[in-house]
Amino acid sequence: MLSRFSDVLQTAADVLAPPATRYEDFQYHWKMIVNFYQAYDETSKVHIEDTRVPHHLHQMFQLIVDEEKEQQGGTVGPCLEAVVQRSIGVLDALAVLAVTDRPPGARAMALNLATTLLRRTQRPCINSVHVYRPLQRMLVQCNESPASPTEKEEVELLLTICGLVRKESGLANIFTTPFIEDKVSLMSIPEDIQLLIPVKRKVNKPKKNPLFDVDMTPPIKMAIVRKDSSNNSVADDASVKSQKTVYDDNDKFLLIDLLLSYLNSADNQVVLRACEGIMIVSSLPEDDIANLITSCSPCCETIVDKLCFKYRAIPNDVDPNDVDHLNITWAYVAQDFGDKSYNKFHGYRELTSFFSWLDYCDTLMKECHPTIAAHLARTFRSNFLEGVESWLLPASNNSSFVHQAALTTALLAKCLRVIDSSDLINEFSNWLVGDGEVSEWPLLLALINNCLTEDYDLTLETLRFFETIIERGTEHSMDRIVVSRVISRGYYSPPAPATVDTDERDRLNDLSFGRERDRNREAMKQLEHEDAINEQISDILSHEGLDNKEQGENVENIHRVINRRLLRLKTQIEDIMELENLKTASN
Repeated sequence: MLSRFSDVLQTAADVLAPPATRYEDFQYHWKMIVNFYQAYDETSKVHIEDTRVPHHLHQMFQLIVDEEKEQQGGTVGPCLEAVVQRSIGVLDALAVLAVTDRPPGARAMALNLATTLLRRTQRPCINSVHVYRPLQRMLVQCNESPASPTEKEEVELLLTICGLVRKESGLANIFTTPFIEDKVSLMSIPEDIQLLIPVKRKVNKPKKNPLFDVDMTPPIKMAIVRKDSSNNSVADDASVKSQKTVYDDNDKFLLIDLLLSYLNSADNQVVLRACEGIMIVSSLPEDDIANLITSCSPCCETIVDKLCFKYRAIPNDVDPNDVDHLNITWAYVAQDFGDKSYNKFHGYRELTSFFSWLDYCDTLMKECHPTIAAHLARTFRSNFLEGVESWLLPASNNSSFVHQAALTTALLAKCLRVIDSSDLINEFSNWLVGDGEVSEWPLLLALINNCLTEDYDLTLETLRFFETIIERGTEHSMDRIVVSRVISRGYYSPPAPATVDTDERDRLNDLSFGRERDRNREAMKQLEHEDAINEQISDILSHEGLDNKEQGENVENIHRVINRRLLRLKTQIEDIMELENLKTASN
């Protein structure tokens, strides 16, 4: 009875005061945020999580997600439309909070909420100017200082945007120079947002942001043209799926430049996420984006320089035999790295770090655009291989120099053994064997000389290196190392001129003369063996019924007899097959 009475009261209340719509709830939460910052005290030390701001922002984004589930035919609901049309500037508010970090903790919260919105909505409308402008303002704040406490949130936002770009590669143009405002405009807070959220901002500019390496004074005269024949300019808030950028000397690609800044982070997870983002952006199929990365970004040089740094960190006294024991992938993190006192063997950590980064370079070359792969391979050769070339050649017979040469040889052999990228293998092989005359390529000749040294370790490692070159090398390297030397008889050493001995006793006691006598005895035994074989062949031919004249000729040239015998055998087989076919046909 009471439940029925309560239902009647609720129905009457709904008639007199209907529940608020989703959009009205959206407006309510936005007003609560604005009211909080209108009354915000700058001297307050309260953390953002102790306020109601995170709750209201979460509710706003949840309303957008719920609204999108009910929309049909790809339409945009009123809540998301308010964000896209900027009647409610919640994204600009997040950008302001990321800059000012007021109250403390607001920066991490803003980055997390922006990442959540992009990931949970099926149509984030990132190609709208009122969406990507706040995102750009948030991105340029990333990595504002080394070892930032919000590194994880920053790189997650970058990786999320890279994922959206992978789904629709034309969105990458939004983060290139033509879509990025000049420095003053990009760093400034819109006036209407300043009135709504009047908080003080930090005055220092980003210290490590590569976007500001070049002075970008307004206006930036960059054309955005369509790929169709009309070539008419389009507005910023139009769809960028079919647009192509026209580059200038000061072109920047914000995504790739910011991702590169996280490669030196002390947090390994941050580095791995940045590596994933670089791989996504580098694999985009657009030629203009690939050309921008290779010509206007230090991406390839930064990656190879990091490889060189890790190589130089390897101790010089590492045992070359320990190099072959490692089998590392680029995402590998050893469980024992947390124990600083643990060492599997001397140099284990440094070798693991180097080969894991080498595997990343190799994987990147296999996944990225062919233009980037070719440029990265050339950079690998010029910055890394040619840099360690002098370490292959011991400066003297000093044991430390010889050991360094043996270690370098073992490391390079391991590098060639583990890489799979065709571009990288080609550059590696061409660097080893050269392009000019074989006699003019000093590195190859120096490696051959290392095989003839008195140091056992250096000789062994160099022979292993040549074995790896033959196993993993290209057609060009095989031709240079093997085929050309076989054709020129480079393997043959002419005999030394004979000298006249005056003392018979010296001749008899001379070791080389004794070896010559042994060789003569072996030659006589070989001749006797050949005579015995010839007699056996003569007996066989006589048994076959050949005359003496024919027998003598065949003894001199045995292959003629064999050919005749095979011809007779062929004729007999053909006769037998023809007879079998006739029997089959008659049946």
